[in-house]
Amino acid sequence: MSLRRRASKMNNTLDIITGSKLGKRHIVEDILGEGGFGVVAKCQNMCTGRTEAVKVNRCEPDDMYQAFVEISLLKRLRCLNADTCNIVEWNGYFFHEENICMTFEVLDVSLDTYLTQRGNPGLPVTEIRPVLHQVATALSHLHSIGVVHLDLKPENIMVVDRTQQPVRVKIIDFGLSGLLSEIKQGLRQGSTWYMAPEMILAAPLNETLDMWSLGVIAAELAMGCPLYPGNIDYDVLSYIVETQGHGCHPEGRRNSRLSCLDDIGHRMSMLHLDAGQRVKAREALQHPFFAPGVQRKEDAQTVDLSEVRVQHPATFNLNEHLKAKMGMLLCACYNFIFLDSFIDLFL
Repeated sequence: MSLRRRASKMNNTLDIITGSKLGKRHIVEDILGEGGFGVVAKCQNMCTGRTEAVKVNRCEPDDMYQAFVEISLLKRLRCLNADTCNIVEWNGYFFHEENICMTFEVLDVSLDTYLTQRGNPGLPVTEIRPVLHQVATALSHLHSIGVVHLDLKPENIMVVDRTQQPVRVKIIDFGLSGLLSEIKQGLRQGSTWYMAPEMILAAPLNETLDMWSLGVIAAELAMGCPLYPGNIDYDVLSYIVETQGHGCHPEGRRNSRLSCLDDIGHRMSMLHLDAGQRVKAREALQHPFFAPGVQRKEDAQTVDLSEVRVQHPATFNLNEHLKAKMGMLLCACYNFIFLDSFIDLFL
């Protein structure tokens, strides 16, 4: 490892160098990641001897404000046990010059990286089941104290140690999270690929926003590729229409590549288009899919969805037919009951 490794110039207000010191007690060992917020560095705490992940926020006014908002929320999460609730352990914050630095436990790799490194078209059910259960458990605890994550995606779910089976995971990055009581219609947070349709369409919101994201992640773990990788909102919504196209593609008349999605079931409702009917995290944990000792012949197999994968174009031609579909989907979010969930794919 180079002792002169730096954060890239995109974070030009930061100059994080391996071997340098952050604050009074942290020595930088490596750069773990970068983003619009700043840099995450792997550091040794000279006082405790522990290795910690330090999130160094840029000192721009907006970034400073967002960092204080995140710290306020992280303080709220201290009533939860980080290990049993499957959320990253936060150890506090300090200042490095004008930069706010938050310290966390060091985890292994993101779920996105884990899936890529496996090199498989998807994970076997024996691996998918514990991951979904752990994330649903985390969401159940977060929602119980009035917190919604709002940016759940594979990059924000970390594998604790990829060498252990079954894998343990934890939710990270509460930078966009908020209080359920403060969520207002029209809020826009997170990645469009994993965003619930009611958020895209500026419809009323509730905590099941996170459950939609988990349902999309479940499908991605099974298929080995993102379910709705649209470049713009219309792309994502049109994928949803194609896979759940009630009213546009009646059952039995859908594209053959997508028709088997109707066999997935109507029980857990993670991907229910009506947020009011979508399953809550605590309810999902009671589903038979998670019953202790459940073992099925399909468990050792990866889920073959090769016939379901959509040939995602870079963009869709936004013709009148597609615009009509979007209007139907908007109505659907308020008025209808649709395809419930991908979860019974694993039953």
